[in-house]
Amino acid sequence: MKRFLILLGLVVAVGTVSYYVCFHRAMASVIVVTPDGTDAELAFLKREFALTPAQYDKVLALHHAYSPVCADHCSRYMTAHRRLAELLQNQTSWSAEAGALIAEQARIQSECHASMLKYAYDVAACMSPEQGSRYLTLIKMQLIEGDPAGMFAASR
Repeated sequence: MKRFLILLGLVVAVGTVSYYVCFHRAMASVIVVTPDGTDAELAFLKREFALTPAQYDKVLALHHAYSPVCADHCSRYMTAHRRLAELLQNQTSWSAEAGALIAEQARIQSECHASMLKYAYDVAACMSPEQGSRYLTLIKMQLIEGDPAGMFAASR
């Protein structure tokens, strides 16, 4: 009976883990839309900047093309951040490796900011001149004042 309960517990555990892995992999490609069919991530832009359907379609295409680029920057930054954190946990003095990891983080952050700003200019070009200018003002302010892609909040 004891072997049966152990086997049953193991089967339940494997089944639960398999379910969560499959669920998360399946949901990773799902795009959440609002009731009017707008991509939920772009609903604010559509509403705030009064995008026409043609403008929205262009912005949506840019967004889908840029999303993997952004995800790659975040992934590489977080990997460098974790490597640095692990190194510094046991380190009691300066090392060239720590310096290299800090430089790598800065390089990735720079790439992120540059590509995000190019993306913002591309998005602004899809809008009316007035709305594009207002959009760029918001983006530039976010870039200058802090964390444009939210990747630093994720590392805390």
